[in-house]
Amino acid sequence: MSEQATLTPVRPQLDDAPAPAARSRLGAVLGVVVLLLGITAALLVGLLIRVGPGGDLRDLFGGDGTAGARVGDCVAELPRVAGVEAKPADDARVIECGSAGAAYAVVGRVQDPAAARNRSANACEPYFRPGDDGYVLYRVGDDGDGYVLCLVRGVTGR
Repeated sequence: MSEQATLTPVRPQLDDAPAPAARSRLGAVLGVVVLLLGITAALLVGLLIRVGPGGDLRDLFGGDGTAGARVGDCVAELPRVAGVEAKPADDARVIECGSAGAAYAVVGRVQDPAAARNRSANACEPYFRPGDDGYVLYRVGDDGDGYVLCLVRGVTGR
């Protein structure tokens, strides 16, 4: 008995071509990645809306609320002090001057880490006028950098 041999052409499968099952897994993984990117983008947009285009993310997470304070800005109510008394003001923050909580106007800003560390009110002397109800807010960061804000009671500044 003789056997017949049949030759059938077979396409060789290349190693870099994914098998059909691998393609469906790859599609699922890509779908999850696209979904996660979409969720991340939506959260970032929501965060931007919450903070505002000119806002500072540190304010949102309890950081330094006066880091961006400039002359003419207003600061919310701070702990009451008298004379040379000093109190922590960790929750100090810049707010709109027209808002009900605005209590102080920034009349000077001194970017001087040494003055901030030494709590030197001398840095604000050029900014205060006779009769001003002046206050000095010192900020020293974890990195040793710091600044001094010269504040006057009242939102008009004078």
